[in-house]
Amino acid sequence: MNNIPAYKTQLISNQSKIQYLFESNGINSIIKAIEYAPFKKQNGKTLYNLGFGDYDLSNKTITDDVNSNNGDMRKVFSTVLDTVPLFFKTHKDDAIWIQGSDSSNSFVDDCKKNCRKACDLNVVVCKNFNRRIKIYRYYINKNFTRLIKEYIIFGYTNEEKPNLIQYIPENEYIGVLIFKKK
Repeated sequence: MNNIPAYKTQLISNQSKIQYLFESNGINSIIKAIEYAPFKKQNGKTLYNLGFGDYDLSNKTITDDVNSNNGDMRKVFSTVLDTVPLFFKTHKDDAIWIQGSDSSNSFVDDCKKNCRKACDLNVVVCKNFNRRIKIYRYYINKNFTRLIKEYIIFGYTNEEKPNLIQYIPENEYIGVLIFKKK
């Protein structure tokens, strides 16, 4: 899906979810997990949420709201992207939903309590809001012409009445839905 080096992943799959584990070797050694978890059936297709974060080996959970700042962000993100074609090899008729853990209104409320970005607390805009989905949108925008040859991409708008529409590069979206073309 891209040409940036990626970490080698280990597939862990069960009936409820698909996980890819890998070791981020930056400043520290951190076990990371990419997870595809089904959350909705629609028109005979299963929608899978793409989750990603630090992996806790003791309780087998993913923490998706921390910033590791491990110095290898590009390689880590490349590893996440490399699992998308792997997912679609076995789930051709399903879809991937991507939305950052920082895209909910509750995130903004929590962030304001411990704001480190010096946001004006009277202003509605939180500088951390949608930061994670912006990374995915940046990649999609930069590679859109190539990606639409293989994928159908929709964007979820952040309006009073959110809407799922055909993805248009450079538009603001709080979520992305991806289908593999047949």
